[in-house]
Amino acid sequence: MSQNATHRTLVVGDIHGCLDALLALEKYVDFQPEDEIILLGDYIDRGMHSKQVIDWIFERNETLNIRTLIGNHEVMMENASTNFDDYLFWVMNGGNPTIQSFDAELEDIEQKYWDFFDRCELSYETDKFIFVHGGALPDVPIIKQKIDSLCWIRFRDLKAHESRKIIVCGHTPQPKFQPTVKPHAVCIDTHVYNVNGFLTCLDVNSGDYWQTSNFSENKRQANLIMP
Repeated sequence: MSQNATHRTLVVGDIHGCLDALLALEKYVDFQPEDEIILLGDYIDRGMHSKQVIDWIFERNETLNIRTLIGNHEVMMENASTNFDDYLFWVMNGGNPTIQSFDAELEDIEQKYWDFFDRCELSYETDKFIFVHGGALPDVPIIKQKIDSLCWIRFRDLKAHESRKIIVCGHTPQPKFQPTVKPHAVCIDTHVYNVNGFLTCLDVNSGDYWQTSNFSENKRQANLIMP
């Protein structure tokens, strides 16, 4: 699709520092300026190129329409910068590769990266969809929900929201490395940093999705029956 005349709403799952999969996905999906591209958070940790993933976002923001949500790993990194116990918790959950990618101690990381975390949104809503990193409490308006719910709720615990909108989320790696559909929600965290995992991009309007791997040239495309 070298020329994309139609608007697509594209959602990308947890990237986790996997730059190779992200670059492959960008080419495979053929991101266009007309697309609305929503990144669900967890840009960092586990993979080896967290800084470079954020740099990619900085660069593509010049030409693409990208919305960035915050994930629990960004929250952990921010907490780690001010509290030693939080630092240890973050390192236990994949923080070391992030430190290595910056080639600097936390206190020496450029302010623009912390500013990027601060600019990331907790959620994004359209007429039909709610986009969040983790999930949402079922009986609280999204605008009133706290970061603990939006970033940390697991897909298995996710119930239908009072708005009746479809929740599109990441955060919970899916065991078969494919998006999972419930009557009220879709999860597209497909465990990209796993040797068998994929990075997923979903067009929520058509149900088409694309997947690329961090460890090989594997790529695949399919269609979801959206709820």
